[in-house]
Amino acid sequence: MSAAERIDLLLQTFFSGFFAIPARQPASGVITFAQMRVLWTLDRSGSATPGQIADRLGITSSTSTGLVERLTRGGYIHREHSKEDRRQVLLRLRPKGRRLMAGFRKLRKSRLQKLMTHLGRIEVRRMADALETLNRIVGRWKEQR
Repeated sequence: MSAAERIDLLLQTFFSGFFAIPARQPASGVITFAQMRVLWTLDRSGSATPGQIADRLGITSSTSTGLVERLTRGGYIHREHSKEDRRQVLLRLRPKGRRLMAGFRKLRKSRLQKLMTHLGRIEVRRMADALETLNRIVGRWKEQR
């Protein structure tokens, strides 16, 4: 197994377990992983156009449109026209979407805290350094697109 294959397998295994999202969120309906990625994007940025969502997630415009439509119907996001350009549609989280994301952040923080109890200070520092390096590399890739 190559180093890239090993890292890929390790990342898949970690993310599958760590970010496992129950198929049904309490009082919020069914949320797919793809829809959750849209919500994460809006949670971080505050607002975005459907085209920006597609670009940031590396998906087609039609895929973005379908995800946005389902999230809008579910009450997680809303569309509004830009004040600068009425032709441009901006997406924002609705209170239901903000609550879902706040709950997910709380769950993620709790899981990280539990994980950290099994690691030493040096291991945590090594992990943080490795993640910072990977984030820097990914950031450069995005800039080159």
